[in-house]
Amino acid sequence: MRIVSAAVTGFRNLQDNSFDFSPRVNVVLGRNGMGKTNLFEALNFFALGRSHQGSKADEMVAFGADTLHVRLDVEEDTGPLIRCEFGLDRSGGRRLRVDGEPVSRRADLVGKLVTVFFNPDSIILVRGGPLHRRQFVDQGQAEIDPLYLASLSAFNRTLKQKSGLLRDMRKGLINRGQGQQELDAWNKELAAHSAVICAGRQDYAKLISPFAHNCHHELTENETPFLFAYQPNLKTAQNQLLLPPEQQFKKSELEAEILSEFDYIKGDEIQRGRPLLGPQLDDFEVRSDGLDLRVFGSQGETRTAAVSLILARGDVLFQRRKIRPVLFFDDIFSELDRHRSRQLQEMASRLHQVFIATARKDDVAGWNPDQLKVWQVSDGCFTNITLK
Repeated sequence: MRIVSAAVTGFRNLQDNSFDFSPRVNVVLGRNGMGKTNLFEALNFFALGRSHQGSKADEMVAFGADTLHVRLDVEEDTGPLIRCEFGLDRSGGRRLRVDGEPVSRRADLVGKLVTVFFNPDSIILVRGGPLHRRQFVDQGQAEIDPLYLASLSAFNRTLKQKSGLLRDMRKGLINRGQGQQELDAWNKELAAHSAVICAGRQDYAKLISPFAHNCHHELTENETPFLFAYQPNLKTAQNQLLLPPEQQFKKSELEAEILSEFDYIKGDEIQRGRPLLGPQLDDFEVRSDGLDLRVFGSQGETRTAAVSLILARGDVLFQRRKIRPVLFFDDIFSELDRHRSRQLQEMASRLHQVFIATARKDDVAGWNPDQLKVWQVSDGCFTNITLK
């Protein structure tokens, strides 16, 4: 997959501009605060249907403007050019279009533009809390299984309803008999969605782990075993992991077992006023040579592990859907030594279109990949240059 061209109007500090990109390597040079990250945010927005930085619309619309508009022409290895557009209003209005047709749901964006983003905060995938690892797996699984995204969205809505009900029951704001009936209904629905989520997370961890091992091996140049493994919160899902594939639960059986777990803990949940079990409490192991990097990894080890996992996400996507995501590297090479930086640049650009933003020419000095394009940015204005 490649972003062939883009036109940006009214986005943060970026001067209105159009770009024709290299299908291989695109480098943006400039001091911090000049617009490198803003351009990458604009190019990535359509992939997620939101800012990868969590920014609100009024934060992205340029000072003095009321709206912004970004147009991307996207191309897969096979298939026609796709025009992806989005517009935002300072008041919060949002418009998304694919080839001129409005898109109303984020789920309909899946696969239209697939990007993978690296920045200095990527280390949080390993060093941060379980939420970051769950989000990483959920996004990866949703890219290869659209039904997973539907179940995940429904699970989150239902969990919110159950949480509210438990709070009200604890405060005595609802009749206990009526509350128990409602709780049984929510638990039944949660069990159905939990079965899909647990199975999907288990499958994705098994899929990505060998690819992550290969990436880790190439980056570190050693044979240290690298593992990414599912750690489900539900006992039923834990037991399932111990069974050989031919003995594992069918979906209906898994759903029934999960519902039994919810029923068993129901009294404690009512007493404490919050859910105590479920995939919202899952985690994933990240191990190198048996060492739990979440707790004991050094800064360099955890950064390399995070990069390996994020790169492996692209390999999984290609294996399942024959799509190579566009890779974005935003000021991460200053965090790596020169040798490892060059290894990562070569690995990434071998099969993917790559965008690199850096404040230091040294990060890409001496690297001359085919079809290289370079821009210098200053105060939101981009100029094509030749890298010397």
